Amino acid sequence: MGDGQERLADYLNRRVADGWATGFSVAVTDESAIRLRAEVGGTAAALGGEERPIDARTLFNVGSVTKPVTGTLLAKLVEEGEATLSDKVRSIIPEYPFEDTEVFHLLAHTAGYDPANVPVERPLRAKGEEGQRAYLSSLYGIRERISPVGETARYFTEGYSIVMDLIERVAGCDLESFARETLLRPLGMDDSTFDPAKLDPSRVVFPVDGAGRALLELADWGVTGDSGLYTHADDLLKLGRLFLSGGCAADGRVVLRERTIAFLLADASGGRLNQTPAFWVKGAEDRYGCFGDLHSPSAVGHTGFSGCMLWIDPACRAAGAILTNSMTLHGDWRRYKRINNRLLSLFEHEQPR
Repeated sequence: MGDGQERLADYLNRRVADGWATGFSVAVTDESAIRLRAEVGGTAAALGGEERPIDARTLFNVGSVTKPVTGTLLAKLVEEGEATLSDKVRSIIPEYPFEDTEVFHLLAHTAGYDPANVPVERPLRAKGEEGQRAYLSSLYGIRERISPVGETARYFTEGYSIVMDLIERVAGCDLESFARETLLRPLGMDDSTFDPAKLDPSRVVFPVDGAGRALLELADWGVTGDSGLYTHADDLLKLGRLFLSGGCAADGRVVLRERTIAFLLADASGGRLNQTPAFWVKGAEDRYGCFGDLHSPSAVGHTGFSGCMLWIDPACRAAGAILTNSMTLHGDWRRYKRINNRLLSLFEHEQPR
């Protein structure tokens, strides 16, 4: 890496001074390796309450950046002929209340739910399998929808926990085990986990809300498919390289078929929603408002409430990870856009001429 790393660190330190976050871990990779990275700042949002610096080993709760990972796990079942996006959810989960909801409706947030009226509590890991089933049963107890299925996109995060249940029933094992076997271990994402019980307390930091409160209660949650992944930039960009390399891990093994990668990167909504089976698509207008102006229209990605973003831009042959624990940063998505513009300009500067 050239002077881009120093320039990136300087840029991020200025964002810390602006109050966007108290620390950042940011990196960009091509299909082979990380070419640009910086870690700056620190946080006291840890279980012990001690101030700790952000470094390359810091584990973040990446919020809804979890969703593309869950979508990728579902795509593995599609590849194996065990599921399709058009499957009726009830055909796999008999207690699901609606006959007309298809799997893609959950992925695209078009199942008709009212996100403002979700009377369910997150599962606590102390309650084990019983608590997990109670959580899902409460979701299946929601019997009202505010729009016809497939008509309107309303962000219903719990839909991905329903997808988690679907994956577990089809795969015959829990989400963490299926992810470990089919994705995390083959890619070498050894530090990443859906299970808070597996976290090293000395390395994990938790999201901080706008009032400065650390959400330490997340450590007590059970596994969820919508916002429960803990990871760092190095691991997350191993997933990014999977998409840039056509489905292969660093050792050359095929993790996903090339057609499956194309399936995951392609808009599955006919251009109506800018939504693939796992990601948002920037498109011509960036309707989500988080992609950089310098990203190509084919860029895909997702943000997380904790101030995180993963993006993949096949046209630029690059993938990037922005990791913080700042809900303040997430409060204005133009901040992602500005950071991404700087990442893309510095990444281009780092490329061999």
